[in-house]
Amino acid sequence: MSAPAPIRLSPAECTCFRMRGAARRVSQIYSRRLAPTGLKISQFSVLGFVAARGPIAIGQLAELLSTDRTTLTRNLRPLLSSGLIERAASGDKRRHELVATAAGRALFKRALPLWAEAEQEVRAAMGTKLTADLHGALERSMERLGAL
Repeated sequence: MSAPAPIRLSPAECTCFRMRGAARRVSQIYSRRLAPTGLKISQFSVLGFVAARGPIAIGQLAELLSTDRTTLTRNLRPLLSSGLIERAASGDKRRHELVATAAGRALFKRALPLWAEAEQEVRAAMGTKLTADLHGALERSMERLGAL
């Protein structure tokens, strides 16, 4: 018996390419809505998790956001330099934790309704069924890919 012929795919059929393209389009909607706050959607998410869960270690935050520390550090940089988030000493001198400042919590509170508008816009464009199907598929994908 001979081996099956390799599947020939074009780059346009690449799963990663398609997911990143969809993510870019969705991100553009959130970025447009959040523009008055000066926050990018990635910064909004970081600020929201820190405000809700802080003080929080960088490693724990990276895990919650399903991102690597390098990407997280890049997204944290403007939040730290603008005084929205600050580093706080923990009991362990080798580990710093992040906390949202009063200004950070206030900006997040101001950004939340704008984020909700973006969420509604995306859900309206996709429809209820596609939104639910997408959420389920992404959740299952994260579970399966997390095991790799």
